[in-house]
Amino acid sequence: MKASAWLFSLLAALAIWPAIASGQQPAEPVRIERDGLKLEMAPLGADPVRAFFLARGFPAGDAQHVVETACLFRSAIGSAHTAEGAPEVVVTLTQWRVTPADGKPTAPKVREDWEPVWKSRGTPEDAATAFYWALFPTEQVFYPNDYNWGFLTFGLPPGTAFDLTLAWRSGGTPHNTTIKGLQCAR
Repeated sequence: MKASAWLFSLLAALAIWPAIASGQQPAEPVRIERDGLKLEMAPLGADPVRAFFLARGFPAGDAQHVVETACLFRSAIGSAHTAEGAPEVVVTLTQWRVTPADGKPTAPKVREDWEPVWKSRGTPEDAATAFYWALFPTEQVFYPNDYNWGFLTFGLPPGTAFDLTLAWRSGGTPHNTTIKGLQCAR
């Protein structure tokens, strides 16, 4: 196992430990593998999210702000291609669409959206930097067998149901699919 995969597995386990200890069951992950894209994602509940960010130096109020506004999912995203020379897969999160029951589609909340939030709240720079690097990159290119881990934030309150339309390119060809009935953890 690569050191980075081992470290992320450890961090993910630590992030969900409060839910396990409190008897909450983590949500079953959503998995998609098609047209070159491989994705797995699942919502994280309030206790694991709070614990993760408190452990990274966030003041309690800022960690609670993430719990109340982020709708945070863990994710592993990459190329489903395995053959050398297969086309690259490009994921640009700002092209995805989050559609809650009210029907107004928006883009997920990406790294660049959070920077002014942390500045306006006076969040310590080290904590804001940890948050930046914990999020999935706004855009990433994947080659065969390549993947990355990170949090996705959808900017919705806890318990909100929504559909998520994914968009990506594989070898320059655009693709999309919609995952219906996702829900932010409570």
